[in-house]
Amino acid sequence: MKVAASKAKSLIKRANEESANMSAATPTVFLVFYRFKAMSDQEAQKSSAEWNDLKKSLPSDVRLSGEYNHAWGTEYNGFLLFEADNTNSFLDWWSSFKDKIRWYVEQTHTIVARRRT
Repeated sequence: MKVAASKAKSLIKRANEESANMSAATPTVFLVFYRFKAMSDQEAQKSSAEWNDLKKSLPSDVRLSGEYNHAWGTEYNGFLLFEADNTNSFLDWWSSFKDKIRWYVEQTHTIVARRRT
């Protein structure tokens, strides 16, 4: 847990530094790979329902641009693509999101990027 918290703090620091150097009109993109835990059919249905509810909790300045069921060539089950006008909005939402998916998502790996201007 300490390593994950340290990585998250480092990610936030770098994203904030980059945000200060980039135009406010350039959204930050978050590519989030995920790997599910083994689940029963009932657990899979429950996780799907929870995911649909979680998507409704996105801040107004964060968009889910894509949901991908497969990530061939990786050990992940799929990935999500988010765009955020405000990096902090996404990061604030992300911590509560991670707490809610922890029971069925075994691992995530997030890549953060900004488009060149």
